[in-house]
Amino acid sequence: MDIKQAIAIGEKGVLSIVGAGGKTSFMYSLAHELASAGKKVLTTTTTKIFIPTHEESSVTIVEKSAEKILEKVRPLIGNVNHLTLGTEHLPSSDKLVGVPPGVLNIILEENLFDYILIEADGAARRSLKACSIHEPVVPECTDCIISLAGLDGIGKPLEEKWVFRSNLFSNVTNLPLNEKITATSVAEILIHDMLSITSAKKDVLKIVFLNKADNRELREAGNKVAAVLEEKGQGIFHRLIIGELKEVPVIHQCRVLN
Repeated sequence: MDIKQAIAIGEKGVLSIVGAGGKTSFMYSLAHELASAGKKVLTTTTTKIFIPTHEESSVTIVEKSAEKILEKVRPLIGNVNHLTLGTEHLPSSDKLVGVPPGVLNIILEENLFDYILIEADGAARRSLKACSIHEPVVPECTDCIISLAGLDGIGKPLEEKWVFRSNLFSNVTNLPLNEKITATSVAEILIHDMLSITSAKKDVLKIVFLNKADNRELREAGNKVAAVLEEKGQGIFHRLIIGELKEVPVIHQCRVLN
């Protein structure tokens, strides 16, 4: 089973990827799977992402206006199955600035892409995070939200080394700072942050991807997170996946929650 089979997204769609512990890897891994199957895929962000390597995305377009973007995309789309879009390049950080919802809607209306994959928040490369009030930035056109968490954070101390906005994580889960991160606290932050997303459509598909299940101990930790989500996340999440985003992604488990 590959990622696209595990998330069961259908033939077209807009997917927003949130959380921590591998969002960028997830986005490009899924883009490669879809593009290899002949689908037209756009990868982008509503916040900021690093300029992709050639291996991540062979074509990157940087333009601000929808007119200019479409002018560059149309000649490429017959020959290139996957490209990345940003509206500005920040040389100081080597990052791409994201696409505003209005521009995204215009691109969507042109029906040039089968899938649009959006990295919709940042996590400063941590394994776990807690969302602030201004994030994630999930466009209304989103059909599926995929929330990631890195299982390697479980058992580590609750501090910024492992958790982006560790103070907020502590406030939400009542887990004291510097205490060991538990599977229950990870499940609780996933539920809290998903419920905080008010911009998405009511019928949006919501999926949890527990990443970095690199050994039996971490897979067991993933099962503990899954057990809490099955108990407390009913009606919030529809599907849960435990896997690894290696060069060839590995899916260990896929559960339907609702």
